[in-house]
Amino acid sequence: MANNNETRIAVLAGDGIGPEITAATVKVLKAAARKSGLAVKVKEALIGWKAYEKHKTTLPEATLRVLREHEGWIVGPTFAGEYPKDDGYNGHPNGFLRQHFKLFANVRPVKAWPQLNPLVPDLDITVLRENTQGFYPDRNMAWGYGEFKPTNDVALSIRVITREAAERFAKFAFDYAVTTRQPRLFVAHKRTALIQTDGLFISAFEALQPKYKTVKMELVRIDTFASSFPRDPQRFRLVATSNLFGDIMSDQSSGLAGGVGMAPSLCAGPEHAYGQAVHGTGPDIAGKGIANPSALMLSTAMLLRWYFQRNGNRACLATADLMDSSLRAAIDAGNATRDLGGKATTESFAKAVIAAM
Repeated sequence: MANNNETRIAVLAGDGIGPEITAATVKVLKAAARKSGLAVKVKEALIGWKAYEKHKTTLPEATLRVLREHEGWIVGPTFAGEYPKDDGYNGHPNGFLRQHFKLFANVRPVKAWPQLNPLVPDLDITVLRENTQGFYPDRNMAWGYGEFKPTNDVALSIRVITREAAERFAKFAFDYAVTTRQPRLFVAHKRTALIQTDGLFISAFEALQPKYKTVKMELVRIDTFASSFPRDPQRFRLVATSNLFGDIMSDQSSGLAGGVGMAPSLCAGPEHAYGQAVHGTGPDIAGKGIANPSALMLSTAMLLRWYFQRNGNRACLATADLMDSSLRAAIDAGNATRDLGGKATTESFAKAVIAAM
């Protein structure tokens, strides 16, 4: 973060529709920043296929250097496992970023959009997901990959939960509840089956609970949540859980809200954070100029709010609010992309959002 009100953001366009929606997002970001009096400086770097084609790795050292120099990043969608086998990141550069930069908290707010014909029209839930451990084999080992095949007929997967990671995530979850004025925090688990790992995970929340007098914590088994949430969605506003459970829960929530096309997220750690849409690379529409950039724009607004919490710069908050409100105004006025039932292109939608400012 520079002095003189300048916010420096790294931009990694990613794969598939990534370059299109990232370009649209940056245009909207810059327009909102001008309106709000926020100086924004953007630095582009490579990740994914374009990085591999140039450097024979999906995450070159030049990119890592840029990321170290910038607190906040905008990251487009990347493939998951489709890269060449000689890639040093096992086809999961995002997993490496989350572990290497200690981006231990994944924040996924899910709200229903009427244009998506949601199954639950008034859905409003935020899933907090521990981001660096759990069942994901690309981020649960100091070296190597956390899945093994001792023989061709036997496969093993390792789940890692540490007290240190559970405690920092639990503190983040309680602090988030306080900041967003949520009176209740649900913690989803499967301690009945995963006695040691989920027992350790839950104990971090139980130890912190007495320090947060305004937040009531409730434990809920993940299978109970899966069956109860669709029938009583208003009961659950804020849920914290481990990595794999959180990934599934947020996608379930997005499905009830109409799909992941409008779902934003933020990956945050002690020194860095990045905004990234929940959806994938959309290879079937890549290059056609019709992809919806809304989720990445909303993710960028989340990133700006993270900046505000760190530095108190109200111009960051004003820019985030303007991006949110203008996007909603553009859609409400009928300037929607095809997935929302409209005719707008990626570029024309960005222009409509800017016009709504």
